[in-house]
Amino acid sequence: MFIKTRDNINLYVNKVGNGYSCIYIHGGPGAWSKDFEVFCSDYLSNHLNMVYLDQRGCGRSEGTMYSDYSIDTIIEDIEHIRKELKIDKCILLAHSFGGIIATKYAYKYRQHIKGIILMNCTLDLKESLKSQINEGCKLLGIDSIDYCDNLIEVWKKIAFNLVKENKYYKLQYKEYENFLKVEDIDKGILNTNMSNQAFNNESYFYDYRNISSEIEVPTLIICGNKDYAIGINHYKTFNFKNSIVKIINGKHNPYIEDTFELVDIIKNFALSL
Repeated sequence: MFIKTRDNINLYVNKVGNGYSCIYIHGGPGAWSKDFEVFCSDYLSNHLNMVYLDQRGCGRSEGTMYSDYSIDTIIEDIEHIRKELKIDKCILLAHSFGGIIATKYAYKYRQHIKGIILMNCTLDLKESLKSQINEGCKLLGIDSIDYCDNLIEVWKKIAFNLVKENKYYKLQYKEYENFLKVEDIDKGILNTNMSNQAFNNESYFYDYRNISSEIEVPTLIICGNKDYAIGINHYKTFNFKNSIVKIINGKHNPYIEDTFELVDIIKNFALSL
């Protein structure tokens, strides 16, 4: 189904399952919810009422090159969906860049949050780009690069060379075949307007760790011990007041590579709330 925002953008939303309402917040910036839904929905739907959302300018949702893609606007979209679906309190389940969105939403609308699940999430995109640069240099067999004054341009150069040598996937996946499975699903992405403007959006590059210390709702932090897309120690700088950490022996996308372990962790946390 589609839910129209206050500025007349149709957002794709799919509800599946029974139990506590859980809104999935995908990463990117500019990805979509289908990857996670394909690999995990059948296992979570018996325990959670999953709400899969494609953010504005992403996947199956509308949004033009001129739409507002700021973090504040995206969290208002989520709040609008919560109201439209008549959800009192929900769990937020975020992946990757979605952690920034979930954290900002929970900071502003904490009264409507039952718990937060941060799955391989960043709260500071700049720090995660640094991790990708450092590990990317190792994969390319080159010396570390000084990125202090030009972080984004250095990242773009490293990412371009990793893609050129078919090595970028190693930042995110243990197995190449899993990367190909997600790539095949992602061929169906219809809208890329959010991702197209990502590096020009200042709100994506704030340090959201600063507000995590003011969030008291139960928070589950799931990390991959080899997740260089985020940074293997990034989670240690989070400051949520009521959090637990679960480490998976994996990389950035446990929903395809460590599905059953991930589902058990999510399910056990949700049932404890």
